[in-house]
Amino acid sequence: MSKKNFSLLQLAAWLTVFLGPLVAFADEVAETAEGAEEAAAQSVNLIDLIFVKGGAFMYPIVLLSFYMVYLIIDAILVIRKKKLMPDETVKYLRENFKKDKVEECDKYCQEHPCALTVVVGHAITAEKKGKGPIGMQEAVVEYGGRLANDLRARVAYLNTVATISPMLGLLGTVSGMIKAFSNIGASGVGKASALANNISEALITTAGGLVVAIPALAAFFFFRNRITETMVAVEDEIGELIEQF
Repeated sequence: MSKKNFSLLQLAAWLTVFLGPLVAFADEVAETAEGAEEAAAQSVNLIDLIFVKGGAFMYPIVLLSFYMVYLIIDAILVIRKKKLMPDETVKYLRENFKKDKVEECDKYCQEHPCALTVVVGHAITAEKKGKGPIGMQEAVVEYGGRLANDLRARVAYLNTVATISPMLGLLGTVSGMIKAFSNIGASGVGKASALANNISEALITTAGGLVVAIPALAAFFFFRNRITETMVAVEDEIGELIEQF
């Protein structure tokens, strides 16, 4: 099994571990809320639970969940060795660097942009300016660091989702409790159904925020580590090319 497939299986396993219990928990919340309001009613639909009983704060939480899925798919497609340093690119550069075909390598890097060719292209530019091996190494460090930072910034939005979603859930909790105490102040504790609805809203938003935040945080750490591993491999390959040159 290739390292790429192993990494994808790792991510799938992580998300399964986190999402499985959370989805089951959401279903359990739905059944509990339904039983508290109408023991003889039909099973509460998860959509109704989120968009009706969850209150207004569930809408941004749901939007964040879709954004999280988009970020994870984007990271899977972008942060992989075959995307950042394709095998055919590595083979071409190795062969032509051995033959000192600098112009051919420079032209190839411009026509086939990826992480490897971008950094190598700047290293070749440094050599053409007469900066020598030290200048080439400095270019590799500078532009390799820029690419790594760009990838980390891309993944950092997952951490943002993991931070904002539970805060929205907490805000929904506070909103639900405010409504509950307002009902108590207005009509006493006689209307148990109204209080149950308000408390249900408070708990649903809390659960919704955590359901989004936990897999987002897990994916953030996974892809952050993957960026480090991949960029180390890219820089090692560039180092070998420069030594050949």
